[in-house]
Amino acid sequence: MKHFFSIIFAILIFSNSSGQNSSRSTLIINHTKGLTAKNKLHLTDAYHNMNDLKYHSFNLINEQEQSRLAPSRLAKLIKNRAAVIMTYFKENHQVKAENLFLKYGGTYPALWLHKPKSMLTASGEVTLDENYKQCFDFNPSLDEKIVTASGNTFYFPKNAFTSKEGVNIINKTINICIWEFASKKSLVYAGLTTEANGEMLETGGSFFIMATYNDEKLNLKQGESYTIEIPFKKSHPDMFTYYGNKKDGIINWTVDKNSAVMVNEVNNLADNEIGNANEMLESEIDGYYYEETETEKALDFYEMTAGKLGWINCDRFYEVKEKSPLMVRVNGAEDMVVRLIFRDINSVMPAYANSNHKDQYEASDMPTGEKVLLLAYAVKDENTVFGYKEIVIGENPVEKIDLTDLTKKQFTSAVSELLSY
Repeated sequence: MKHFFSIIFAILIFSNSSGQNSSRSTLIINHTKGLTAKNKLHLTDAYHNMNDLKYHSFNLINEQEQSRLAPSRLAKLIKNRAAVIMTYFKENHQVKAENLFLKYGGTYPALWLHKPKSMLTASGEVTLDENYKQCFDFNPSLDEKIVTASGNTFYFPKNAFTSKEGVNIINKTINICIWEFASKKSLVYAGLTTEANGEMLETGGSFFIMATYNDEKLNLKQGESYTIEIPFKKSHPDMFTYYGNKKDGIINWTVDKNSAVMVNEVNNLADNEIGNANEMLESEIDGYYYEETETEKALDFYEMTAGKLGWINCDRFYEVKEKSPLMVRVNGAEDMVVRLIFRDINSVMPAYANSNHKDQYEASDMPTGEKVLLLAYAVKDENTVFGYKEIVIGENPVEKIDLTDLTKKQFTSAVSELLSY
């Protein structure tokens, strides 16, 4: 008896909650011919328009059928139509069987669809391509520097490296390998983003640094730090050193509040000094003129310090004054990498895959009004599916992207061209 009342109580609770949190529609299909394009659109729209933890019921017979068909025939129609719809939701929207069920709500049962609480997971995976690795032979006991292909300069203090057992490496030739990500396209190729626990960052440069001796990985001696000079065209005074750790497939950045980045605007200082010198000399030597050539001109640079190897970043939190959410629907594939590449901000943000949908990705708290190149892609071996769209954050709550097939080489060229301006 107690078990019977528990069942009745559960049914009453479901009836009450589903009635308050549900929507309803009627869908008539020919189960022998299958779902039409119009039927599929009806089902897809119903599911996409549902909020999490809501219900939608589909009436599977109409009034005309009820008036002319026998109850046994109607019951068979409902069962067959429900089976077709259930299969569609399972195969195309990854709906689990427990979230699809027939339930009486009148004379005949209706098909009920429940949308559970969604889980958002980062799309993509970070890769360190060997083709972009720069390696340098280095004697840690000498006063040497390393200059990379992008013009970044590394200064390591003397005898600052130790083995994993803690033994100092002195007067030995070690190998220092650096991956540098000096452009948005290099961030895209590596699967990197500029995000710190969900907050947007603007980057001045990202690196992965590894030191080895006889193929054994080395550590930086505790308490030691090294310096990186990073050229810039436009500076920000609130940059800090960030360290990266892998989280859900992407790199999550954590700020070191004790390592503020110094801004060295050499050209402003040089221009002022040269201007003063010209004024003084021109009063004594008629027609004196000094012009610095491009090869002589020093570069403005950030000066950052770091106390770890591995993932290093020169970043700042980007203040988002007006925020908008963005939902991206990718037509034609699953397990995509979806990225928001900001046109006027040095930032690449991820869109997160929604567990309730194969084709839906979401980004929250994005800066309203900013121009973004929206990329969706999946690379497998030498083949790629790829789509893109130029958007403005906040103009449309939902953006749709169609995909095309490319080779990996074509994909790289397409990204390079899209990010060339």
